[in-house]
Amino acid sequence: MRATKTIQVIAGAVLLAATAAGAETPLTEFNGQWTGRGTDRDTPLEKTQPTQCRVTVKADPTHMTSDTECNGRRGLLKRFRLALTFSGNRFTGTAEQTSSRRGSDAAPTQRNGKVSGSRNGDTANFTVHLPGLTPNAHVVLKLTSPTSFSMRVSSLGATLTDVNFQRPAAR
Repeated sequence: MRATKTIQVIAGAVLLAATAAGAETPLTEFNGQWTGRGTDRDTPLEKTQPTQCRVTVKADPTHMTSDTECNGRRGLLKRFRLALTFSGNRFTGTAEQTSSRRGSDAAPTQRNGKVSGSRNGDTANFTVHLPGLTPNAHVVLKLTSPTSFSMRVSSLGATLTDVNFQRPAAR
């Protein structure tokens, strides 16, 4: 189940980047800081917990990087980095995710994966591919306004992450 948590975290980071790919808005419009609130969980068998996230995005017309940190109310901490290259409505890239629990002596878990996906209008659909037997994560990112987007991550048929992001000035 730890592997499912890893997919969820990486997918969360990828979602932000995919939002830019899925929107008809130029990638450079996503530069800067975003904050989000929603629910998250490590595995499909756990209860969801409230989470707060912040993301920094740097983009030009064909590349995007993001650095995301999420802080779950029950101690789940996630950090993920994403680097994407866009070609038309398709994108590829890499994702790196580290997760831990506040107050735990366990070493943080780190995973690296590859990302691939496409956009259709204001919605991006993509997959985070992790090595070995770790299940892939499916991500749907939807631009809901010029200053907000939603992200939903699922794996093995269960929603793991469901977060709505906004620019801090839009709140």
